[in-house]
Amino acid sequence: MKKLRIAFCGGGTGGHYYPAVAILEELAGRVDYELLYFTVKDKIDDRSVEGDFPGVHRVPLDLRGLLRPLYRPGNALILYSHLKANGIVLDHLKGFEPDFLFSTGGFVSFPVVKAAHKLGIPIYIHEQNSVAGITNRKMSVYARKVFVAFEETLKQLRIPEKNIILSGNPVRETRKTREDLFDEFKLPKDCRLVVVLGGSLGSSVINNTMEELYSSIDGLGRKLCFIHSTGDVNAAESLKRFSFLRAFPYLERLVDAIAVSDLVISRGGATSIAELQYYGRKGIIIPWPGASENHQFHNARSLERVGLGYVILEDALTPERLLSAIDHMLLMKCDYKPPRRPVEIVLDYILREESI
Repeated sequence: MKKLRIAFCGGGTGGHYYPAVAILEELAGRVDYELLYFTVKDKIDDRSVEGDFPGVHRVPLDLRGLLRPLYRPGNALILYSHLKANGIVLDHLKGFEPDFLFSTGGFVSFPVVKAAHKLGIPIYIHEQNSVAGITNRKMSVYARKVFVAFEETLKQLRIPEKNIILSGNPVRETRKTREDLFDEFKLPKDCRLVVVLGGSLGSSVINNTMEELYSSIDGLGRKLCFIHSTGDVNAAESLKRFSFLRAFPYLERLVDAIAVSDLVISRGGATSIAELQYYGRKGIIIPWPGASENHQFHNARSLERVGLGYVILEDALTPERLLSAIDHMLLMKCDYKPPRRPVEIVLDYILREESI
């Protein structure tokens, strides 16, 4: 079988980058490939892709997303930067000659998908959120297949239904057992593990509320232990005074902790929701109200509907309410059965479409 040449784009946040990682890791077990990846300069994909995929051809693009509301004058300069990036992308795609392009969305994908379409390169798109992003809605007309994570998204794309596949959200595979994780973090084996995160960039609201909660239960002997990814060095350092807590500014493989947790407290980003569903973990979701089209709220509600979620809006968040929700969710029985692996659905379609 020939060596595939594939191009990827989609990044800026973990929500766009981690599904790409899951797909590429699975693909490596099926075929031999060479990878061209268009990243957002200085963001998580740009910092991580060479470590995750040695030998990758990394092309950082110095881009920003559109300001909200969209009619703001500053968007004219942002759109101009995207037009300039289009020429850079065209040159790299022409030189690399990929068999196909896979996009996980985000503003970086706009010039990349446009350039790939101009060159006649087959395009596949994945939309992670329940409310489709602006770029994916615009670019979906160029795709052979658009994979979506939620049923709610199916009617938001103005393309033929046969081109839309309900796949779910690709998730990275865990590498550790619960025993491995507890040994690594030196946690008592009889505690209930709660994982706390505020998305790949962290959340000061969640950090501050949790710090108050930790203070309120400190010394009470509750058999709870926490792994907390703060997104902030100072916040992590401040939390280290609690013996039942392991705090870090960032954990690259937080998915390993989520997969074996008793409960997760998180924002409503698509990757967090997908990891909870994939591993059948319960979650208290505090949607970020500034998310475009309020998609984090809709993501969170989808987790509630399958019996895994409990939603607390940010303006109603208090340490007391959060502790009550923790107690409720830890007692709640759950019989959720995860569906077929999303990454298999995505790759089966692509490899069949491309006769690979």
